[in-house]
Order: sequence, then C-alpha cells, then structure tokens
Amino acid sequence: MGNLVNREDENCRRFLDALEELPASGNSRKTAEQWRADLPEAEEAHAGSCAVCRTALEEFAETRNALSGITVQAAGPWFAARVMAAIGAREREEEAQDGVWISVRRLAPRLVALSALLLVLGGGWALELRNSEGMNAERRGGDMVFDSSVAPAWYDDGLGMTSEVRP
Repeated sequence: MGNLVNREDENCRRFLDALEELPASGNSRKTAEQWRADLPEAEEAHAGSCAVCRTALEEFAETRNALSGITVQAAGPWFAARVMAAIGAREREEEAQDGVWISVRRLAPRLVALSALLLVLGGGWALELRNSEGMNAERRGGDMVFDSSVAPAWYDDGLGMTSEVRP
C-alpha cells in the first residue's frame, strides 16, 4: 500500500515538472484543457486521474493567462555593471549629504581614547596633589580632620541667637 502512495507522489512530481517545461504561449490565452493537451501522454493521463494535479493545472493555466500580456526584456550584457554603478552613485550621494557626520563617526573612537587617557592622567595628577598636600599638613603638625587651633573670638559660625544679644 505504501508503494502505491510513493508511485502517486512520483507521478505528481513528473506532472508538475512537465507543467514547468511547457513553453510560454505568447500573448494568447489558453484554458486548462488546452494546456493539458500540450502535455506528454503519460502526464495527460495522470491529470485525468489525480484531483490534486487537475487543481495544479487549473492554477497553472490561470497564472499563465494572467502573465500572458506581460513582456519581459532580456537583461543586456552590461546590466550588472549598470546596476552596480547606480548603487555606487547612490552611496556617494548619501556620503556627500552626511559627509560631516561620517567624519565625526570616524573620529569618535579616537576621541574616546583621548578622553580615557586624559581621565587617567588627570586622576593620577589629582591623587598626587592630594597626597603632597597631606604630607605638607603633617609637616606643619596639624591634623587634617581635627584642627587643634583655637578659633578667633569674632568667628561665630552663626550659633548665637539674636535674643542672646544684650543691649
């Protein structure tokens, strides 16, 4: 039984291949039966017994009739060269429009590297400056966090209230 199914599949494949090999009919329109008559005898007989292939034949006829009025020009020998030239011209046109931004995009990685270098050098310099100021403060004998010197009397920090002032 499985062999019968495989035989039907093979017959359907041969039928579809035969449909694809049929030449175009030019500007004339043909019915499915006229296309069937153009097929070899074995495929024509198969189309009479297989409903799937009859449906495929009808769709084939409908497609060929829809495309019958369309004429397609063959591509010339320089077609690919012209297409590639048109693509190149379009790219150059877009590059000319975005010329400044393309330069910025090319410069961006260099700017990032320069910024990183300046950040590292500036951070190292600031750290050295802070360490040298700390060393100078220790030499003076003062503590950086707590200052042991007495503040002047006029230095109030705003802690006094106006109600405390005596007339």
